[in-house]
Amino acid sequence: MAKDLESPNRKKKRIHKPIKVFTDLLIRNLKPEAEMYQIREGRGFAIRVLPSGVKTWYYIYNIDGKRRQMNLGNYPDKSLEHAHDDYRKAVDLVKQGIDPQAPPPSPKVSAEPEPVTVAVLKKRYIKHITTHLVPMSVKHQDERLENHLIPELGNRPVTDIRRRDAIHLIESIAAEKRGAARNVLLAARAMFTYAVHRELVEYNPFSGVGVAVPQASPNSRERVLSDEELKTVVLPFLVAGDGNTLIKNALLLILFTAQRPGEVAGMHIDEIAENWWTIPWQRIKTETRSSMTRPPQDHRVYLTPFARSLVIPSEDFIFPKGRRATGPVATNTLSHHISYHDPPYLGLPRWTPHDLRRTAATKMSELGANDEIVDAILNHKKKGVIGTYNRNKYDKEKQKWLKKWSDHLEKMIDQISG
Repeated sequence: MAKDLESPNRKKKRIHKPIKVFTDLLIRNLKPEAEMYQIREGRGFAIRVLPSGVKTWYYIYNIDGKRRQMNLGNYPDKSLEHAHDDYRKAVDLVKQGIDPQAPPPSPKVSAEPEPVTVAVLKKRYIKHITTHLVPMSVKHQDERLENHLIPELGNRPVTDIRRRDAIHLIESIAAEKRGAARNVLLAARAMFTYAVHRELVEYNPFSGVGVAVPQASPNSRERVLSDEELKTVVLPFLVAGDGNTLIKNALLLILFTAQRPGEVAGMHIDEIAENWWTIPWQRIKTETRSSMTRPPQDHRVYLTPFARSLVIPSEDFIFPKGRRATGPVATNTLSHHISYHDPPYLGLPRWTPHDLRRTAATKMSELGANDEIVDAILNHKKKGVIGTYNRNKYDKEKQKWLKKWSDHLEKMIDQISG
């Protein structure tokens, strides 16, 4: 019996038929039998017929003292003519001592490119952010990097910059101007994050510098805006008709709905039905972060008439990236609209879009909403048994308290316009 070349452990017999000259008629008329069989045309060109009726072309050859088989495709998807062409190409390779089944050789590595300096990185980064940030934000980042980073580090390769260099730079700026140090740190960290994503550097040397230089570190993340700050600064800025209306509407929607900036930024028209916004679980931070003990759940948010007015009609994302870019606006664009404003943070102590969500939650609690309702509005993930079995959606309570919170904010806005 002929040796089974496909697998030494295979128990089924393979029957070899006499060698024949292949024709389309011959191949078409080959019938399956109880056992797999194959026929050869000669010089390793063969076809195998399985009991299932599948017909497969093969090239059987020897190379480096080993006998190998190469699958050339199934008939009739691979015709006799095309199978024979592939067979001839494989034969030519074997004659040259090349295994036709060997992986292709790795491309030659080109000479090492010229190192990218910090000055070159800055130019690339500024060009990059012009595609998605407002001109004022781009201008501020460019000026801070050009005035503080480039004189110190501009001629050095980006791969040579270490955290000690970043600490020295930010510390020297903070000794004179703490606010400037914080702004330069934010811009430099963002620029080197871009460099990491572009695989120009292995790590971000400006990451964690705020811990080493407390003068430049952001304020506490427990920031809650006061009614006075909202009424005299934040709301007048956000409801004003000038500037980027889409960005301002997104920030207002965070404040009015108490939802996460990333979830607001990614709002899609398909998620809105009348006065309810349903955030799919795939976009919810707490539903996708890790393994879950319960099935993932969407989150429903009531949109008051004022909040609904912020949702400008669209066929796609409510807050698009803009210009010729596709997709929703980036969350950091919302942050930059505040931090790179002139003056930064509208002249208030540092605050972020997420602080608008925290402010909304705190103020609703002050208005009388209990913690369980506030957690339901915020979509905080419940822990333990209650997280598994308490499936109450609190729709009526959400509507009630989001309406009260909206009324509170709208009174402030009326006072501004009045």
